[in-house]
Amino acid sequence: MFTIILQILGALGVFLYGLQVMSEGLQKAAGTRLRSVLSGATQNRFAGTLSGFVVTCAVQSSSATTVMIVAFCSAGLLTLTQSLGVIFGANIGTTTTAWLVSLLGFKVKISAFALPLIGLGFFSQFIRRWSMPHKVGQVLVGFGLLFLGLDLLKDALPDAKNDPSLVELLSRLEPGTFSGLLLAVLFGAVLTAVVQSSSASMAITLTAAAKGYIDFPTACAIALGQNIGTTITAVIATIGAPLVARRAALAHFLFNFLGSVWPILLLNPFLALVDDLVPGNPYLHSEKALLAYIPTHIAAFHTAFNVINTGIFLAFLAPFERLVIRLLPQKEGVSDETDLLYLETAFGSTPEIAIEAAAREVDRMAGVTERMLVEIRAVLEGGGIITQEQYEQILRDEDLTDVLEHKITEYLAALVHGHLSTASSHEALSLLSMINDLERIGDHGEKVAGLLKRSVEKSTPFSKLAYEELIEMVDTTANVIAEMRKLILRRDDKALAPALEREQALDELRHKFRKSHLRRLQDGECDAMAGLIFSDLLSSFEKMGDHAFNVVEATLGHKIHPKAGP
Repeated sequence: MFTIILQILGALGVFLYGLQVMSEGLQKAAGTRLRSVLSGATQNRFAGTLSGFVVTCAVQSSSATTVMIVAFCSAGLLTLTQSLGVIFGANIGTTTTAWLVSLLGFKVKISAFALPLIGLGFFSQFIRRWSMPHKVGQVLVGFGLLFLGLDLLKDALPDAKNDPSLVELLSRLEPGTFSGLLLAVLFGAVLTAVVQSSSASMAITLTAAAKGYIDFPTACAIALGQNIGTTITAVIATIGAPLVARRAALAHFLFNFLGSVWPILLLNPFLALVDDLVPGNPYLHSEKALLAYIPTHIAAFHTAFNVINTGIFLAFLAPFERLVIRLLPQKEGVSDETDLLYLETAFGSTPEIAIEAAAREVDRMAGVTERMLVEIRAVLEGGGIITQEQYEQILRDEDLTDVLEHKITEYLAALVHGHLSTASSHEALSLLSMINDLERIGDHGEKVAGLLKRSVEKSTPFSKLAYEELIEMVDTTANVIAEMRKLILRRDDKALAPALEREQALDELRHKFRKSHLRRLQDGECDAMAGLIFSDLLSSFEKMGDHAFNVVEATLGHKIHPKAGP
């Protein structure tokens, strides 16, 4: 028995690894297009459902999609309403695995195509002329491993007829009685929660049905439980996540749980409906019934109740959202700014989409530098008298840019060395370059605060005209950074020339005010110490503009992190 269990675990491992490799290959092939598909969720509930369906077909896991939705809610990329449609679509998308396995896994001699696909996919990496064969090759390797694992799983399962104790155990799962039905549902939920993959647990169910372990009604009852068990992954992902993310996970659970109630209560009539719609008799014990009719009927059942549930919940989306909000109301709390907001939740097997959330985190860092300039302007408007509170606020913001740089760098470095497409890897390296320059802008903000404090301590105030010039310098710098920030989330190929003009205008303003400063020194309107501090302030603002221009270049892919690539 122990040997059989190890063989089953090994076969399941090959299946899951194949699923993972195929998912990574599909993501690389899709690249940034996968993120574009998800962005369609913001349009309306139907677009969100379609987005969830397409993304789940690409990553071949509703659990991975739902964890991704939780992460996007944490990041503020999706509202609760928008996430609901994606969750509904993900449940339909995950049924494609059942169809894939039922249509190909039992009707075709797997060894006839699994091993050739693995070989073809592996050796495609030696084609150096272009990168697409590498991505397609990875998909083929994953596809081949997936079905090889399925074939090993079929061979690992012993003949149930020769084991009376196994027959007795399986008979308890038969939904002939209500207790047997509930036990089958519970078995499916626990199985999916343990393997952390609805696709893998569905493959086990289909294989068990094809081997004659369980009949068609029992397999469908287990599938209902699997629909509930798959929600556990998203629930785990929300530990420590923001409220909207926890609401999305709760919505996922309620949708799957409530959506399984009516099929449980109306199981026999629903099975009869599926049987009428799908050709073949799933109640026969012939080889054709076991390998063809039962698997396709199970897949049809799995798809049917998910499609019906999606239609029902889309029609009652507003009341459903109110129910979720009522169950998880808003509570007052204090958040730590040094925490990553947009990368707080793990993106699991969807690293390509994590780039979008990383860009949001970089944009947040840029917002901190803008806030520093607002505080500096307030000091200058107040006659250059910097209070201790203002000084400490600027220092806290500079510390925040340091912490964010460290945390975002750590996250992006892991992505770059992970499974990303070439385009997304280059994008990650560009983001690394941006945060380096944003941190330097924060450093100059701290330097400006120190210079203003020094001016107060040394009793070297500036002239009225000097303050006016510094305010103009701050406003120009703030405009340079504001325009730069717009490009972090929305790239513009035509943005380089205008950005260069803004940076050069800031340089010219610095030269102009330096000349004015020299005239004031000659006329005795300010002393030498005030002049030195004034000159250093101009330089710091000009350096901020330089780093802001570097960020613009990075958004266009002209700069990457110096330590991360060539």
